[in-house]
Amino acid sequence: MYFLVRTLTGRGSGEALENEYQGDRLTLGGEPGAMVPLPGVGGEVTLQATGQGAGRITARKPVIAVEGSDTEKHDLKVGDRFELPGYKLEVIPPPPGFDFALQIASAGKPAVRFTGDVSLERHTWSIRRTSWVLVLLVLLLTLLIPLLGLLRPELAETLRSTPLPDDGLWSSGPLVAAHQAAGVAQECQACHQTPFVMVRDETCLDCHHEIREHADLAVHAAHDFTDVRCASCHREHNEPAMVTRRDKGLCVDCHATPGNWAVDGRDPMQAVLGFTETTHPGFRVALLEPRGPGAAHGWELRRVRPDGEPLQESSNLKFTHQVHLDPAKVQHEATGEALACASCHVLKDDGEHFEPITMDNHCRSCHGLSFDIFEPELELPHGDLRAAITAMEAHFIREFTDPALRAQRAQEKPRRVPGKREPAASCEGSGLECGRAEALKEAEFQFMDTGCITCHEVSETGLENIMDRWFVQPIRLTGDWYPHARFDHTSHLSQAGLTGDAACETCHEASKSDLASDVLMPGQDNCLSCHAEDRGKAALDCVSCHAFHAAEGTLSRAARVRAARARAAHDSDILQGTSP
Repeated sequence: MYFLVRTLTGRGSGEALENEYQGDRLTLGGEPGAMVPLPGVGGEVTLQATGQGAGRITARKPVIAVEGSDTEKHDLKVGDRFELPGYKLEVIPPPPGFDFALQIASAGKPAVRFTGDVSLERHTWSIRRTSWVLVLLVLLLTLLIPLLGLLRPELAETLRSTPLPDDGLWSSGPLVAAHQAAGVAQECQACHQTPFVMVRDETCLDCHHEIREHADLAVHAAHDFTDVRCASCHREHNEPAMVTRRDKGLCVDCHATPGNWAVDGRDPMQAVLGFTETTHPGFRVALLEPRGPGAAHGWELRRVRPDGEPLQESSNLKFTHQVHLDPAKVQHEATGEALACASCHVLKDDGEHFEPITMDNHCRSCHGLSFDIFEPELELPHGDLRAAITAMEAHFIREFTDPALRAQRAQEKPRRVPGKREPAASCEGSGLECGRAEALKEAEFQFMDTGCITCHEVSETGLENIMDRWFVQPIRLTGDWYPHARFDHTSHLSQAGLTGDAACETCHEASKSDLASDVLMPGQDNCLSCHAEDRGKAALDCVSCHAFHAAEGTLSRAARVRAARARAAHDSDILQGTSP
């Protein structure tokens, strides 16, 4: 249907604007979707043409005034007039080609009439007096009553359990889930111990007493972080709930100019401005190195930044990933399937580190330590050279001192086992001498031919005593290559289109490594390919990989002050004789 709407502008006699509309109905009013906008008319008015210039009008919200009476529905014909708030409307004959025509004119300004007398007489409840009453009521409900719970803590719980206002009105937002679970959200005084005083660090340490500084103050003694409060970085009552600052400035504000706080006599740190190829230095790998021959003085951790040459680990282990991951050379003893990374490397619950590799859990099923082909189920203890030699001596002395067992072994001819030594057929001497001689041969075979020497570095000392003739270099595997970084293996093991070993090999090229000394840790380039700030893939902030409170850092200043006070109080009690 076609509608014509003529709007009188009022600028001159008969001057009007005409608009044409097409549809099954015509809508008027102040709603955004109205076809004919009429500012000031609330709701929507609908007109439907019924033929011969007539129509039907329906109003949802505004009242239609037709011939002095109000209605919500009315049938219109040519010549009918009606009113909407602020407008006068008339149905006019539609021109050829139109089904309905409507003329709209402004109703003009409404007549103003004062129905009452203007009086300057003072009323009992003036506007000002009413305002003061409302102000006092607001203060009572939002300040004084909640303040009772703060001044008298025994009333706080009562106020919270009644419809009366309590200190919850003062909360500027919810707490993080950890603080809500600990009950802090229901006890404002747990943090806000003194009215109108900022939360102090000592209050945080009531629970977080083991928190540590950002650095070791024995190294950075001049930088005590005394001007930094806990609340400088940890902001509560925020939405969305994020109690820790994550912006780049948290780290870059200081680490952009490390020369300002460098320690004399130590290598200066490199500047960090972000995480791109040019704004972040290369990663430093933590390498464990033996102190003294055979790690006689333990192990020390050395941080090394690769300079182009491949790094080598000094773990004293003999192992080849390449052979163990080759399905043609090594298969799982129980299933016959090829070994995978997950066959040995089991992720811990933290999603970052892996369970330690041990002989019993990962190696013994294939690399057994049996030493007597007559009793292959017997195995040597692992990790204790003297215990292994003692076990061999005790076993073979028993064989040669037991006449019945010696006669039985002399008649048996077990099948030769590859990689195992064939025992002596006869021995001249006492059972003790023969047992020790056989143990010496087996020990030499285990330490120098096969067995221990397969995975360990073994050296001969030249001493006569069987207990001191060989030395097995201790093995120490690095448990955390990047101790100053955090990494989530769980999320990286579910890369798009990659699972299992394929996902592992994107960072660790283990299938190409033939030596246990190979350091299979990825460098910075590997991480930048996805997480660089300037590549727009999966950019990360500093605290996604780095923790501010270092594990090797000194106890926080507030914790040290608290400990010093406790020691002073204890010493005072001792001097006064009141200490137990």
